[in-house]
Amino acid sequence: MSTDAPLLPDPATLPDDPAVLKQLIFQLLEELQKANGRVQQIEHHMDLLLRRLYGRSSEKLDPRQGLLFDPRKEEADAAEEPSVPAAEGSSSAGSRSNRHRHGRGRIPETFERKEEVHDLTEAEKEALGGAENLVEIGQQVNEQYEWKPSTLFVIRHIQKKYARRPQLLESGQAPQEKNVITARKPPQGIPGCLAAPGLLAQVITSKYGDHLPLYRLERIFKRQGARFSRQTTDGWVLRCADLLVPLHELMKQVVLASDVIHTDDTPVKIRDAHKRLKHTGRFWDYVGDARHPLTVFEYTPTRQRDGPAEFLKDYRGYLQADAFGGYDGIYLQSGGSILEVGCWAHARRKFFDHQRADPPRAQIALAWIGKLYAVEKELRRRTAGEWKELEWEERAERIVAVRRQQSRPLLEQFQAWLETECPKPLPKSPIRRAIEYTLSNFTALCRYTESGILAIDNNAAENALRGICLGRRNWLFCGSDRGGRAAAIHFSLIASCARHGHDPWAYLRDVLTRLPALLPTRDAEPLLPLLPHRWQPP
Repeated sequence: MSTDAPLLPDPATLPDDPAVLKQLIFQLLEELQKANGRVQQIEHHMDLLLRRLYGRSSEKLDPRQGLLFDPRKEEADAAEEPSVPAAEGSSSAGSRSNRHRHGRGRIPETFERKEEVHDLTEAEKEALGGAENLVEIGQQVNEQYEWKPSTLFVIRHIQKKYARRPQLLESGQAPQEKNVITARKPPQGIPGCLAAPGLLAQVITSKYGDHLPLYRLERIFKRQGARFSRQTTDGWVLRCADLLVPLHELMKQVVLASDVIHTDDTPVKIRDAHKRLKHTGRFWDYVGDARHPLTVFEYTPTRQRDGPAEFLKDYRGYLQADAFGGYDGIYLQSGGSILEVGCWAHARRKFFDHQRADPPRAQIALAWIGKLYAVEKELRRRTAGEWKELEWEERAERIVAVRRQQSRPLLEQFQAWLETECPKPLPKSPIRRAIEYTLSNFTALCRYTESGILAIDNNAAENALRGICLGRRNWLFCGSDRGGRAAAIHFSLIASCARHGHDPWAYLRDVLTRLPALLPTRDAEPLLPLLPHRWQPP
């Protein structure tokens, strides 16, 4: 028999006073509201967890959300908006679909061709009356791709030695004083290393570009008959990073010359077996603007603001980032020389994640933000089309003019709606926190309308981190802080190569071949052609 107290009280025990009954009903309704709030919060957290584990990452919305606004006003705005003809040569929906169509495409002429001629067998020729009765009238040619595994080969460095005839009585250190002299081979990035630049480039590209852990590379090389332990290849990676430090420092100078920098960070586990250390480090990316098109990564052992503060101590311009509190001190210390630019993608994500908690308010907020992004979509179309040939400054002026005319009124109306709706939800409800986040950062979120070189969101920095997030699932952690710093250097070069469409293997092989001969000089001028945005394939 259950010992739990009955859910419903005995009616005979209830008071008869109406005022007391009203107070009792009020208390019961208050407790019910609290219980429903807790249930909704638990359901909301469960929904977020299931969506992150099994749901799609896309944040596309139902197109019918536009009906949250007055449909008649939408139709009137669409009728009043002048149509902009597509510029000649600009990409249209049809051309985009043709460019990415499925099916068999034409094989490029740059590939090496090996011909295999297929003829009738002797029996088939005899069945047709013999070869002398056959006349060749043409050929039917078709092509297909073939693959052969990448090949390891050995370079034998043969250094010729010469002796004087006749010999000097005493041999000195200067070349003209020696009796026996040996021809020098080109400077090596890692003196005495078993790996040549091409193999070093392959190891770096495989790990930091293709996300292959070193133990998998060890097995791949073993299949080809070469035994390179992961400890050996790890040493190659670290020493190559030391060699590339001057180039990495030069890349930082280029990025810091930008008018706007996008930045973000992502965690990385550090598992140092030698020092028996276990902690979480951080990779920070700094994405330069269109006139300084490089992406630089930095590693820090913690998420404290010391890392970005040190990197940005001499920077002057716009900094587009999320609302991480560590940046606040940087903005204050700069004295206004670094201007904060917010990210609408972060603000939008908070409303998107909390749709189930308060569907009406979340959907309306997403619709407002969608109208802001619609303006940016049209600007991207014009930039790729009719404004493509304009000078950089003139294009930026046209962009900011459109934003002032179309985006700013939307922002003012959206802010008024947020201020009206903010007090209505419960203080700790998810939608209330989303509204408060947006309002507290509204000045930074609106700053993109002040300049045509700014973006509405920080997706450039978030996209640059995708390679690390994808690779982290394979290699899991860095073996030391030194390994984290080395990874940041390699990620910087590979991400910048991807930004300019370079083959990272070809780039690294060329740099690792040429860089050792250039390093003795203290002048940065000879290193400039090796930067990814200036490098040309040999």
